[in-house]
Amino acid sequence: MVLFSFVVCAESYKYEAMDTLINLGEAIIKKGHKILGIFLYGSGVYNIKKRIIKSTSDRNLSDLLENFCKVSNIELLACSTWIGFTGIKEEEFIEGAYREGLGGLSDLIARSDKVIFFGPGG
Repeated sequence: MVLFSFVVCAESYKYEAMDTLINLGEAIIKKGHKILGIFLYGSGVYNIKKRIIKSTSDRNLSDLLENFCKVSNIELLACSTWIGFTGIKEEEFIEGAYREGLGGLSDLIARSDKVIFFGPGG
């Protein structure tokens, strides 16, 4: 069994990072591996925010992420510094998510066999 962690540095509806993460994560778990956690960094912290999507044609990525983490028992962490920069309040977090410093990220990486980064590229 391989232990994975993900780091997300892109907003919910930009670059399809969260869609890819959830699809890849489901495939990883189906193969018998484990995802230890997801760390949201930079503009990726916007993924932690609850959204109220009223349109039936738009997918609600925050609900999908919340459900994926809950069902798969995955830690969902967001960089505390970036949470402060964005002004997102803890009461706006999706269920099960919490803020963590870069020490939390380094711990997650140290416990993982593989770390996959999602972001805008460069």
